[in-house]
Amino acid sequence: MSPSRNLAAFFATISHSEGTDRAADPYRVCYAFVHTIASFADHPAGTGEWMGESIANLGPQYAGMKSTAAGRYQINLPTWKTCKLALNLKDFTPDSQDRAAAYLIQKDGALEMINGGQFADAITKCRETWASLPGNSAGQPQRTLASLTSFYADAGGAFA
Repeated sequence: MSPSRNLAAFFATISHSEGTDRAADPYRVCYAFVHTIASFADHPAGTGEWMGESIANLGPQYAGMKSTAAGRYQINLPTWKTCKLALNLKDFTPDSQDRAAAYLIQKDGALEMINGGQFADAITKCRETWASLPGNSAGQPQRTLASLTSFYADAGGAFA
């Protein structure tokens, strides 16, 4: 997949927001950096390579719950299964992760906004897909719109 300049900057912004850009290979990151993906054959929680990590540290409402967020965009297993089926993805390679992220962005109604330079509007549209985006209702730590706007610009994204 060869994303537009703005989409590539938006991908980088999601990776930054989710924290995976701190890893040597963001495509191999699993939630909480406890496991590194060994095989791109499929989502690591779908193959049994990794079973997810507890999110109880995020608050009492998360007691007993696990996150299966994995890869550059921290896509959880149920969401991955939806993407995999919709796009006929054969693996969890970087290209498949990028295609899944583009699909999720498009599904959220933000792809044209991103390509048109409407960054803040696109963040609003995607905020329920990625918990780290400002305004998400999951109750997890979030980045500020100002910090993400600055990062997006530094990553080469253009504004309308």
